[in-house]
Amino acid sequence: MVYRRAETGIGYEFVAVQRARHGDWSLPKGHVEKGESKEEAALREVREETGIEARIVSDLQEVVYFYKRPKQGLTRKSVYYYLMEALTDDLGGPNWEVSESRWVPMAEADALLSYAKDRETIQQALKALDEGPVKTDSSLRSE
Repeated sequence: MVYRRAETGIGYEFVAVQRARHGDWSLPKGHVEKGESKEEAALREVREETGIEARIVSDLQEVVYFYKRPKQGLTRKSVYYYLMEALTDDLGGPNWEVSESRWVPMAEADALLSYAKDRETIQQALKALDEGPVKTDSSLRSE
């Protein structure tokens, strides 16, 4: 979950993506590639889907769900969410995965995001940001 201070200086915005295949609005996410840590995958996926460079400032949550795949049956999926501070602001254009990405005020998450777990992640991020200075684990930095 990538955030930045809102342009007004009051509150925060997050990056949402509309996935090209599904037309839904979600938080950037993807798969861990061979030899890559979960943190490295999260930073790479954000960069690929949005064009944003970010740094991880803390863990948020792990979401586990199941979905059906043709010919493979029920599949378990784990998604690890991190609170990430945007280091750049300019969003990339559409690509094969994402038809649009945009900065969204946190207050508009419920109206835009398609999935309850994404909306819950935004609430967790807001709570973490409202609790004061974000504590950064140096092992999670993207430097």
